[in-house]
Amino acid sequence: MTLSMHFDFTPLPRTPVLEPCIVANAAGYDLFTNETVTLAFGTKCVMVKAKNRDPIPLPYFELAELTIENREVATTGGTTQGLTGLGNPTGREHISATTQPTLQSFISFVTHLGELHLFYRGMPPTVLRMALAEAFAVWRQHQPEWLEKRRKVVDAYADSEGLDAQTRDALKARLLTPIVPPASAAPLSFPSAGFPTDDMPAPDTFDPATRLGVCPSCNAEIPYFSEECPQCRALFGPDSAWQVRPL
Repeated sequence: MTLSMHFDFTPLPRTPVLEPCIVANAAGYDLFTNETVTLAFGTKCVMVKAKNRDPIPLPYFELAELTIENREVATTGGTTQGLTGLGNPTGREHISATTQPTLQSFISFVTHLGELHLFYRGMPPTVLRMALAEAFAVWRQHQPEWLEKRRKVVDAYADSEGLDAQTRDALKARLLTPIVPPASAAPLSFPSAGFPTDDMPAPDTFDPATRLGVCPSCNAEIPYFSEECPQCRALFGPDSAWQVRPL
């Protein structure tokens, strides 16, 4: 028996389309290592689109694990001339080095069918995790174990506060409140509802490379998510006092 699943694709309004992503490995899916794909996150599923191929849906109810990480680090540094208390050169050089995560993320999906592992170089994991907050929230609503734990929390609260059954049921119903309110009209079928086709760029695609900011050290205009200023080499890691200012 061949199962064909069709999803009316409604994109999550505050979630970026991720492109390009590079396939590191795929088990159970018709994708090839080093193939370039685009990820779009919708209200019912994640869509994976390769050039000139039909999109592949990853339904949230089939998604067992979704992880974002980066275990690779990059070391940057430089040499400075030593100075005396009067500001005169001492003849000694000081070498400094800073180690921090590289600007890329490893995205892994574990599903009913297999696994899909991707590289995405647009954002580091912490920033990407925040950008995908809607997708993680929708995914949790499809996890029975998570829902059951939260229902028990509601029961405990209702018992402690002496709430009536109607209020208790209303609090539990909040667990399934749609992240995106239903549209007044039926959503268009994929891919015409927000997902990029091969010959049409995605409207309002979030591109971190083109979002600009200002370096607080030299006032140069640089990409907002830069970890290092290309002009003065100031660092903007999580432990740095410098942070890129938005334009």
